[in-house]
Amino acid sequence: MNFVQSAFPVFFAIVFATYWLVRDRRWQNLLLVVASAVFYGWVHPWFLLLMYGSAILDFSLAQAIERYPGSKKWFVGVSLTANLSMLAYFKYANFFIDNVRASLEAMGWPGDLASLDILLPVGISFYTFQTMGYTIDVARGELKARTSFLDYALYVSFFAQLVAGPIERAGRLLPQIESPRSFDLQRTRSGMALALWGAFKKLVIADSIAPYVDKVYVLDDPAGPLLWAATFGFMIQIFADFSGYTDIARGVARMLGFDLQENFREPFLARTTVEFWQRWHMSLSFWLRDYLLGPLVGESTSRMRFVAATITTFVLIGFWHGASWNFVLFGLYNGLWVVFYGYASRWMPDSWAKIPGGNALAIGFHLVAVSLVGSMLFREQHIERIWEHITRNPFVATTDQWVATTVLMSMILAGCVPLLLGWLWDKMVAPVLKDSVWLLPLQTTGWAFMLVCMTLFYRVSQRDFVYFQF
Repeated sequence: MNFVQSAFPVFFAIVFATYWLVRDRRWQNLLLVVASAVFYGWVHPWFLLLMYGSAILDFSLAQAIERYPGSKKWFVGVSLTANLSMLAYFKYANFFIDNVRASLEAMGWPGDLASLDILLPVGISFYTFQTMGYTIDVARGELKARTSFLDYALYVSFFAQLVAGPIERAGRLLPQIESPRSFDLQRTRSGMALALWGAFKKLVIADSIAPYVDKVYVLDDPAGPLLWAATFGFMIQIFADFSGYTDIARGVARMLGFDLQENFREPFLARTTVEFWQRWHMSLSFWLRDYLLGPLVGESTSRMRFVAATITTFVLIGFWHGASWNFVLFGLYNGLWVVFYGYASRWMPDSWAKIPGGNALAIGFHLVAVSLVGSMLFREQHIERIWEHITRNPFVATTDQWVATTVLMSMILAGCVPLLLGWLWDKMVAPVLKDSVWLLPLQTTGWAFMLVCMTLFYRVSQRDFVYFQF
């Protein structure tokens, strides 16, 4: 099941009503564990075996770490080996086989290896990171191992953020699960507003832009202006899609009494690549910073070690997104820019920071040179076409192609308008009206407008959220 299927509002209404009728925290948690199992196993019930297998493993290992602290490195090693092996098999086995076969054929040897045709379990990249993070935190002494498997199972499987995050830390979510929760009308209203906004971004903005982007990227020889317009469209599409999912997740959780962490914070206003990854998919960025980049760098002051650790981390960020070479290039490209910005900030004269309009120039440069090109690397999965796209003249096209580009850009900019209005509401209007009698009428009018738009734009052949494939 996903958030924009017609079955979800019915499912959530039943869960919401039953949840708040039950006043005991333990019964509430049990209800959410059962509801999460129904949500996740809706299409493929066997996916539950993998998720609960990972959960049981790390729950047991964390308790073993506290019982036998002298062997905690071995227990962490078991957790990492088991979880990463499971992730590698389901996500990367076919990629490995296909590349071995291609290499054998290139050398003139028979490449008769057959793909395993493995179905990727939805959300596996997210819940394995949560279970591993829990075990590592216990080993580091930052968290006590839990004795209630029910509470821990809810931490791993909570349906609001199970499939595509945010990737929650045990030290942040488990205390909320273990605390009593009571109904709060203000939180419910706030959560509903956030969830509706997320659904609007997905159904009305992302899913309206996506078909046009797809049509351009399947062309054999797209004109430069059309290609880059479609790439800009994809950049807006994936932001609206993924941040929309996160908004729904956070809104649904808020209505149930939980606060999930923020995952996006105005990423397209980033001035550097370092800043961008502090604003985009923040839960993944900070998870890898704390559990991978930090240990790789250690206490060393070596520049080469910093560069190697940074590049390794970003290549893995790219590869985490999918078993394809374009994602590796995407990660490498961002990693090189992180290194560049890291050293450039040291060499840059202080006077440069005082240039009038300098922030706007930095934002514009990063948006084009890093985010736009990075979006093309992310979207184009045929590795042999990437160089053709990059070297394509962005200003050469026939009259018809310019017309098509203009139409496409008009649609994309139309999709940007509600995003801009939503940003202005959060930044300028809502803070002023928070205690005003006008706030609720304006909010409910906005909700009605969004519901009408979602009804009009809803497609029977609904697209999954982009990050479901990761």
